[in-house]
Amino acid sequence: MHPFISSPLQTAVAAVVSMGLAQALHLPDPYWAPISAIVCSLDAFEGAVATARRRLVGTLIGVVLAALQVSFTAYNLINYGLAIALLGLLCRAARLHPSSLRFGAIALTVVVSDPNKSMVWITAGARFVDVALGIAVALLVVKAWPQGSNQDQ
Repeated sequence: MHPFISSPLQTAVAAVVSMGLAQALHLPDPYWAPISAIVCSLDAFEGAVATARRRLVGTLIGVVLAALQVSFTAYNLINYGLAIALLGLLCRAARLHPSSLRFGAIALTVVVSDPNKSMVWITAGARFVDVALGIAVALLVVKAWPQGSNQDQ
């Protein structure tokens, strides 16, 4: 199959499977799983595992930091900005790829923006599961896709 057709089909399969799994698991916001699958599958053609690992680690750090922020500080824009700066420093200290900060900051933003602050650890866990599910599905689709269909991207 020509890459012009194969790449969009691969992305669509990853999105549909991850949405279906997220809905079957009754995740509170199932749309995050296919979003992660779409982003990961579009970048997954070269270095899929490294890309997925960076996204997963960044997301994990982001949701934990967000849950800690919501649990122990009042929400305001200064604390939000400080949490993102701290996330960046943690990612840099751990020598993570800059994309880890990007995905961690997105996850942090989603968690701290949730209006139900009393459920912050559940929200953080659900966001991580959503992202991990989407990434796992994208990697499986990339691995299972017929060889040679992703050349010349």
